[in-house]
Amino acid sequence: MTQQFALLDNTTCEINQDLDDMNKRPLSAIRSIALGPGRIVWSALNFSQYGVSLERHRYLPGERRPASIDQHVISLSHTAPARLEYRTASGEFVAKMTRPGAMMISPKGLVPEMRLHMPAEFSHCAIDHEFLRQVASEIDQRVVTPKFNPVLHDRSMLRILSELADELGAQRPASRVYVDSLVYALVIRYLLFDVGRSISQKSRVSALTPLVLNRVRSKVEANLDCNVSLEGLAAESGYSRAHFLRMFQAATGQTPHQYIMDLRLKRAQERLKQGNSSIVDVALSCGFASQSHMTSVFRRQLNITPGEFRRHAGS
Repeated sequence: MTQQFALLDNTTCEINQDLDDMNKRPLSAIRSIALGPGRIVWSALNFSQYGVSLERHRYLPGERRPASIDQHVISLSHTAPARLEYRTASGEFVAKMTRPGAMMISPKGLVPEMRLHMPAEFSHCAIDHEFLRQVASEIDQRVVTPKFNPVLHDRSMLRILSELADELGAQRPASRVYVDSLVYALVIRYLLFDVGRSISQKSRVSALTPLVLNRVRSKVEANLDCNVSLEGLAAESGYSRAHFLRMFQAATGQTPHQYIMDLRLKRAQERLKQGNSSIVDVALSCGFASQSHMTSVFRRQLNITPGEFRRHAGS
């Protein structure tokens, strides 16, 4: 099946150069819901072992034909207000305005015909249905997926999707535990969107026991220079990934990613004080993706660069 597009006006620009290439690629759920002719800004297809993909598209005004998708897609608008229309089950077109930060939910199954009247840019995150079922089982929830919604506003989902896009779009290797944690958080929020704002009280999770927490901490510290995965840490705890995330945060007040980054920062400070290694070597030995990555963390957390920290420590 090839996705069909039709221009609504005679607008032409450089954006059209990638249209043919876009339609020649394997048609994923993300490509199937493309809002019109356009180009792929960047792509991270199947970046996660859990069957999750993320792409950013830039569109011209156009029309999307009805399509059927086998994944669930969450779309995030990045552009100034843009007018779109979608066809309802009764055959009528309903107009909506999308703004930066607004999202669109397209669950597995049929997606309606849509018209885009202005240039727009969206990030699309596609989630495998089987992974959705797996996460639902881990948190003891029924699979109740949201209905199609062309324009919605949800702060939690916006924050998670924005952080995921920022991490994958960065010019460095992504943190596995961070990406995995964001993927789980996004899927849980998606599952709970139409059944309540939070997990019910009956499923409140206890903290990891001190024994288990110490075991996980030892694994982290022994592998601090590696790209630790959520799966590996959860296996060490003996719990599912979804339960481990919540139990770890209940025990430490931090996500696994925050905890690991704090440890890396402390170890980097110790090695910078010793003054025996170059800043690049310190960064890599402490698990940072690069010297620039470590520098950005130092600036964000300490308001100082690693070089400045070393000079102050030696004075």
